[in-house]
This record gives sequence, structure tokens and C-alpha cells, in this order.
Amino acid sequence: MKRKIALTFIIIYLLTLTVPIYAALEIPPRPIILELSVGQYTVPIKANGTWKSKHPEIATVSQDGVITALQNGYTLIECINAKGKTVMRAEVQVGPVPEPPTEIKNAIQSAILEWQSAANEAFPRFNKFTEWYNPKAYKGFGWCGAFVGYNLENAGVTMNKEFKEKKAPPLMDGSLFAVRQASQTKLFEGFLNRDRLSSIPRPGYYIIYGKKGSTPYTHVGMVTAVTSREDGSFILETVEGNLNSRIRRYNYIYNALADRKEKNIISLPEEQRTQSDIFMYDYVKDFYINCFGQTWY
Repeated sequence: MKRKIALTFIIIYLLTLTVPIYAALEIPPRPIILELSVGQYTVPIKANGTWKSKHPEIATVSQDGVITALQNGYTLIECINAKGKTVMRAEVQVGPVPEPPTEIKNAIQSAILEWQSAANEAFPRFNKFTEWYNPKAYKGFGWCGAFVGYNLENAGVTMNKEFKEKKAPPLMDGSLFAVRQASQTKLFEGFLNRDRLSSIPRPGYYIIYGKKGSTPYTHVGMVTAVTSREDGSFILETVEGNLNSRIRRYNYIYNALADRKEKNIISLPEEQRTQSDIFMYDYVKDFYINCFGQTWY
């Protein structure tokens, strides 16, 4: 017999626009995050519109908002109103999270090897990562996005240059995906237009950071490891380029249940800071996590 569950969910805002220049981007509404087992179904979710599952073979949704898990996997479920706007989103993981694809594991290893090779030395403005994206950008540019893209492409992940909606139709088959851009805003837009933004961290995903009082697309990095704490929070390990012109690795807690997104990065307790030769444990002041770019699922 199917098991009915109450909606015990996480609701967080992906983004709150603070700068007028970004007003043209269509920001998804805050998501519901559900972890279900095959055969489970939810109580109705109230929303005015038409419900649709991106992967009905994984989880279906009735027009009164009841989500039913059918087989292991991930899907995005949305309610769209008469004007074509998404008014409710649910990220649904049915069953266990699969292992990352080989290419993603290789990209993580590549990025960690770059960190090791750099040995905490500062990079010039024009370096191997900026050259990867634009060989003629001799004056350089902020290269956090280029650092992630460089390692993904080196590992065999196909990069898509298109990031605008009219040229980037949704890509919902869970296949490997990355945007061959260096701009944090264009990276966000590319993942947004492919329905590949998530509030759930996984290894190999882009992290899109905002900064309190500044832009919501201030910096990007790569998730290298995730440990769920089973309380709505996750211990993340990351590798990130162009922080003080260096490659750095971080280890901290991401709290998806934070009342304010500006407070969703929490330092590990002192007793858990056991690898200070590898990780930095106090993240950049006033940064927060907006969302993750799904390179796979």
C-alpha cells in the first residue's frame, strides 16, 4: 500500500534581486525540497495553476498538487498559472542520490590538482584560466567562473556557449551540462534557462554565491564533496578560484533552513576543523549561497 506523508519540507528563496540591472532575469519562486521513497505520496500542495512533472516516470503530480514517487531519480515539479508564470516549484529526490558521473569525478580531481599545484601562490590577471575562456583577454578578468569551466571541460564535460533563453531550451534529461561562460551572471542565466538550478548541493555542481548588500551573483565555485546532516543542512567541501587571486578550498556548513539566506553559511565547530593544511574554515564575510548549478543529476 502506498504511504502518505505530510509535507515536511525546506522552503528557501533562491534569489532576492537587489540590483536593478538584473531585473530582466526571471527568478524562480522559492522551492519545496522533498526526499521521498518509491510509493510515497504527499498531501495536496496548494497553488493556483496547472501542475506538471518534468519526469513523470519518476514522480507524478495531480492537479490538486499531490506528488507521488514512482521510481528512483530526481525531478522538478512546477505549478504554472494562466499567464505562463511558475508559481510553485518542488525539487523531488526519490530514493538514494546516485554517484556522480566519471567525468564529474575527474573534473573535481582536476580542480583539486590545480589547487595543489598552485601551492597558495597568487595568479596574475592573465592566466591559464582566463586564457581558456578568452585567449586575447591579456588584461585578465575575474576568473572564478573560468576556473570551474576549465576543469569541467578538461574532464570531458561538453560546454554550451548559449545562455540566453531563446537559444537555450530546457535540458531535462539529467545529462552532463555546463555553460561555457566566465561571467557569474551569464552562468546563472544559462543554468536557469535549462531548468538546472537547484537548492540541493551535489559533488561537481557550481555554487552561485551572492554578497550581502551587493549583487546576487558575486562569485562561483565548485562543490567537491557533500555530507548531509539530515536536519536540512549539509557539510560542503569546495574548491574555488580567484579569491585573493588564489585557488582555495573551503569546508563549512550550508544551512538550507536558514531564516535568512544571508546567514546560510555556518562555520564548522572547532573540534571538526582537523585539516587546516587543506581547508579554510571561515568563509568570505557577507557571502551567502543563492543556489547550485546542476552539472548532472
